[in-house]
Amino acid sequence: MIIFLREKFIAQIFMGLIAFVFVIGTVFLYSSSQDPLGRGTDNRVVLEINNTKVQQSEFENLVSDELQRQQQQSQGRVQVEREQVERQVIDQLINRQLLLGSIRISDAEIDRYIRSNSNLLLSYNFYQQQGGADAYRQYVRVLISDQTLRNQIQGLELVTDTEVENEYYRQNNKAKLKFIQFKHFQYNRVATVDDAEAAAYFEEQKEDYKKADTINLRFIKLAPKNFVSDEAVQAYYNENKGDFTTPEVVKARHILKKFPDNATEEQKAEVRAESEKVLETVKAAIAEGQDFAELAKAHSEDTGSAANGGALRGSNPDLPPGDYFARGDMVKPFEQSAFDELKPGEVSDLVETRYGYHIIKLEEKRPEEVKPFEQAKIEIKNKLVQIAGVDEAKTISEDLLFDVEIQDYDEAVKLDRYKDLSLTFQDTGLFEEDESNIPKIGSKWAYRGLIEKIFDMEVNVSDIIETKKSSGDIEAYFVAKVLEKQPAAIPEFDTVKNQVIDDIKTEKAKQIALEDAQKLLGLRGDDESLEDLVKKYEAPEGISKKEQEVKEGSLFALSPSSNYVSGMGTCREAMFVAFEMELNEVQGPFQGDNSAYIIQLVEQQAPDMEKFQNDPAEKARIRKALLQTKQSEVYNNWLAALKKQAKIVDKRSES
Repeated sequence: MIIFLREKFIAQIFMGLIAFVFVIGTVFLYSSSQDPLGRGTDNRVVLEINNTKVQQSEFENLVSDELQRQQQQSQGRVQVEREQVERQVIDQLINRQLLLGSIRISDAEIDRYIRSNSNLLLSYNFYQQQGGADAYRQYVRVLISDQTLRNQIQGLELVTDTEVENEYYRQNNKAKLKFIQFKHFQYNRVATVDDAEAAAYFEEQKEDYKKADTINLRFIKLAPKNFVSDEAVQAYYNENKGDFTTPEVVKARHILKKFPDNATEEQKAEVRAESEKVLETVKAAIAEGQDFAELAKAHSEDTGSAANGGALRGSNPDLPPGDYFARGDMVKPFEQSAFDELKPGEVSDLVETRYGYHIIKLEEKRPEEVKPFEQAKIEIKNKLVQIAGVDEAKTISEDLLFDVEIQDYDEAVKLDRYKDLSLTFQDTGLFEEDESNIPKIGSKWAYRGLIEKIFDMEVNVSDIIETKKSSGDIEAYFVAKVLEKQPAAIPEFDTVKNQVIDDIKTEKAKQIALEDAQKLLGLRGDDESLEDLVKKYEAPEGISKKEQEVKEGSLFALSPSSNYVSGMGTCREAMFVAFEMELNEVQGPFQGDNSAYIIQLVEQQAPDMEKFQNDPAEKARIRKALLQTKQSEVYNNWLAALKKQAKIVDKRSES
């Protein structure tokens, strides 16, 4: 179901400013003290924004969710820094609170907004059943506030004709380069560093090599999933088949002619007259072979479904994939028509509900079905794990903690009562708090709560640590003891010597590459092409000559936000110089992010300004893009001004 259509706007206008994904989970931050998601319960206040209090558990959930999202997005290629994510979360919370406090939205406005969109209404009903109605209303309050501000900003004339013309010129004034590339990494092999130089460098840059707090952990892991057998899963299925019955569902589209708010009988009569004309038009069009979905897009006043061709989806998460709904998802007259009166392919006459008059096309009916065991067993296993498996794992953990405190780990795991469990203990070895992977255990995102607890534990004291998945379900219990702690400190040079040498080599390689490019450019004769110049190249010892060649990129425009030159790489200086060069001129060397370059301008493409003057559509496109950019700037400046006035108290260090 398309629940949050307007969320895209926030992602573009609001969240784009601070590079943080806007997710429905953050809605619950401003709800009651009871977390509808059933997550953390730490009520210590860690942040106050204009007297709105953010609790430790709420903050930690948001940070953990964002850490996991960024880690998954980078697929482990980038080390996600917790401190940076915390700053992003705080910035997000501040912006949201400022937005909520900037415009007064009445409860009546929220009610009307929810009722005006069938998808929002379905979502509201779903969250109401889960105890999250207040949180969802707060979410809608943010949507309305943001849309109101956007409308105010859009009313400003911020883009002049001259700016539009200049932007068209920039986008269509293009250049193409040939280049000789001197890749930095290829010069690492010829960059030399002796021990004395490395030691001196380390003395100057000690803080860069400072190690965070580290610990060595001994643990026994008890996963609840290991305490639920296949036989128990099968028995549960056999005894509860009714729980795995897919309800009767239908797939339908509709066209809605809406009643005005608080419509009188006279107004309803007017809507019916209009609806009858639409019905006549629709049935005639269908008779001629037109698609009902396209007719819904043209005639329906249901903003939530019209763009989707009038298709509707219910709120039950167990519905089949696609736009289906079950009994109870729609108001009674609509449900009766779709389930009891129409056959697949038929189009209804007018159906009146409290929203207005509907024209319904039934596309498909699916009878009630029992889900086969093979499809249900994973769901059952997960359920039993959280019911029986968690209790069993917790009970054994408590017994085991007592035994390891009396007999230590190696003797405790040998006791007869644990014989069938094949328990083992392991030591992680020293690792840092911000490492994404815990040695011998796995990703810290998969075991939430573990890192936070163990770095607060005393050495040689055993405890039980409950860890959770991102969903909030119990993942595992650890009976754990910190064997050793080492505080944050600058390491001895010998322990980081290889890393220091690599860092120096990287810096030297960049300089050697630039010098090599300068040496080759010095051999160039008047009007000599790059192809002739590269033939003169004499590679330094250790560098293969065959790796050096002339390459050609593609046309590119001068970019205000990127230093990337098409086909070549990231080199800001070369990008700007290219638009000042004469055709076939050679310049360089230029230092890029990953290479040094000698470049030759081989093609220029000037914009067709006459074509632009006669193309209103292109003018409109550019004006719209510039307007959106300026609107974001205005929005950003507005937020920045409010931030200066806001009372923000960060209490994290106190907790």
